[in-house]
Amino acid sequence: MNDSVRMFNKSFNDLHFLQKMTETTTKNVFVFDFDLTLTVKSSDGLAKDTNFMELFDNEFKLNKLKYYFERIVNKGNVIYINTRALVSDVKHILNKIGLEVGENKLIKEVKGSESVHIISCPFTLREKEEYGLSNISNSKVLWGIKKVTYLNKIIEQENIDQMNLLFFDDSVININTAKLNGYSNSFLIGSNDSGLYGLDYLLIKLEQILEIFEI
Repeated sequence: MNDSVRMFNKSFNDLHFLQKMTETTTKNVFVFDFDLTLTVKSSDGLAKDTNFMELFDNEFKLNKLKYYFERIVNKGNVIYINTRALVSDVKHILNKIGLEVGENKLIKEVKGSESVHIISCPFTLREKEEYGLSNISNSKVLWGIKKVTYLNKIIEQENIDQMNLLFFDDSVININTAKLNGYSNSFLIGSNDSGLYGLDYLLIKLEQILEIFEI
């Protein structure tokens, strides 16, 4: 095996511990970041009246993503989106590409910013004091913590254990913060050794995971 193949395989060889989860009948919840996880580029600045296909590169990749999502949900699992972006913008894009959001839909809920202000300031001053975050000003670090609060809400809503939540995000900070808070099944989408990022990486990762779960 040459070095390039060996390094590529290293990117996708972090799934062995998922095997134990297949031995239970508990449903699993798949939680995805949006920009550069479900997409190949950021949605920032895109016009509201575009068809948004450029976010997914082409129709083939988008249809493959939809196919995997359908397999996940048809097996009794649940899908959420956990994003820094405006919830209204993400829902608009999903609606335009034919991915419905809501109870008994392919995507159950989008958790994210309810206003533009929250994108840069995810916590109120009172919340920062309450969570002991008063000395943290870096919005990326704060959003890593904010995303964990969304994960906590999701496992409460779905009545599952942390191990039964699979979290996918392109941010190292978000993934490491999730893992430090008990979400061990958190996956960084993109890596230098594979050369793949965003949706291109995610599609390969999902193919592997669905095979392990026999979905």
